[in-house]
Amino acid sequence: MIAALRILVFSAALGAAQLLPPPRDGDIRTVFWELQSRTDIFLTIEPRNVKGERAPTLTFTYNFPDKRQTSPPREVEVRAFAGQFWAPRAELWFDLDGKERLDVSAGVPAIGLLQGAADDYWGGPLPIEAIYRMVLVPRIRGSALGFPFELSASQRQALRAWLDRIDPDGLPPVMRLHK
Repeated sequence: MIAALRILVFSAALGAAQLLPPPRDGDIRTVFWELQSRTDIFLTIEPRNVKGERAPTLTFTYNFPDKRQTSPPREVEVRAFAGQFWAPRAELWFDLDGKERLDVSAGVPAIGLLQGAADDYWGGPLPIEAIYRMVLVPRIRGSALGFPFELSASQRQALRAWLDRIDPDGLPPVMRLHK
């Protein structure tokens, strides 16, 4: 009886873990973590290089306490997931139309790869102002874990939609002061 109950609980746990399919390119999801009393709003992007080959998956995440966002975002977390990529390097940067380079991990204790953990991602925080600059440029290239990529028009549009979701006022932080 106890063994059957364990199997039932194990099966229910597996079923609960599979309620949603894994996020795909451009998916925006909101998750409330009840035990942590925290909400994450994240965007998944599956970039490709200029030859059309896959690059590591990127996630942009904004989180806030409890279920309701009470203040505008100041920074977001950006991560690159190594997955099946061999020999990833600890780097994640974006080139905005050849005019500005946003280095996610420059000078900041970042998460993942180099901390000796089993994690296979690399990332760090970006100020919300950087995300506003990203959505304004016509071309975004970069390197995720040492693998070059370029965001497509639909991926840049997904980034704009995610920004609209996390910042409903739609105003860059500098403009909020004059509101």
